[in-house]
Amino acid sequence: MKVSVLMGGASAEREVSIKTGSAVIKACKELGYTATPIEFYDDYKSLLTEIKFSDIVFNALHGTTGEDGTIQLWLEKYNISYTGSNSDASRTCMNKDQSKKIVRENNFLTPDWFLMDKNIELSKIKFPCIVKPNAQGSTFGLSMVENKDALERAISLASEYDRDVLIENYIKGREITVGILDMEPLPIVEIVPKHQIYDYECKYNPGMSKYLCPANIDKSLTNKIKRDSIEIFKILGCSGYGRLDFILDDGEYHFLELNTLPGMTSTSLLPIAAKNSGLLFTQLISKIIEVSI
Repeated sequence: MKVSVLMGGASAEREVSIKTGSAVIKACKELGYTATPIEFYDDYKSLLTEIKFSDIVFNALHGTTGEDGTIQLWLEKYNISYTGSNSDASRTCMNKDQSKKIVRENNFLTPDWFLMDKNIELSKIKFPCIVKPNAQGSTFGLSMVENKDALERAISLASEYDRDVLIENYIKGREITVGILDMEPLPIVEIVPKHQIYDYECKYNPGMSKYLCPANIDKSLTNKIKRDSIEIFKILGCSGYGRLDFILDDGEYHFLELNTLPGMTSTSLLPIAAKNSGLLFTQLISKIIEVSI
């Protein structure tokens, strides 16, 4: 099995992608595959000669270009097999505004939100709120805003990562995530960050968050969350694997986003959930490759 591992890229999540790619390469070698690291910056089209004879491309990219459908569309053009969802689903899920609209239209809960534009009256914004880039991952540019004095600074920060800024109602609750692997839900993980929100520091620094897996949620509600997670995964057109984030508040769970290329680092949530279900990291990587091919 020849596996080309795409990693790096030019997005804000470049360093996270390199960590994911390195872990995937190590696992592939343990599985006996021929794994080739393909680290690049922004000229992905120059990689065609390197990857076109691979059995599969493992997409270890995160953020823009790698996760927003751009790379996927290019690989589809040359009939190159790759891991993760197709270009349409990737593009939809990277756009939080669009994916939230689809989820709400299908009668699932998601916090109220709007995209910033020049006609928005800031005086009508309810606090606290979450301000974040509309198309970005790894919590880059995300802020919790408790009053109007901090709003302009939060909007400016989010604007560094995307021209479209999303403002979302803050719901105080438990942060949970549901991994999907081959159309099956993995055990639910509850995230308990040391900060008020699960920000970049809590996400990638060991010890800054606790992960409870399986989450302490009663069986009936657990099953309902898992069923709805699969349904949302299908509605958004996803395949292979992914991870859905929710806020759980008094028995109600509110969809936040769907990550089509979840991280594969030592603190990443999908490997934590897979391990709880009995899958070692190497087995998880093997399964992702198997269902993608």
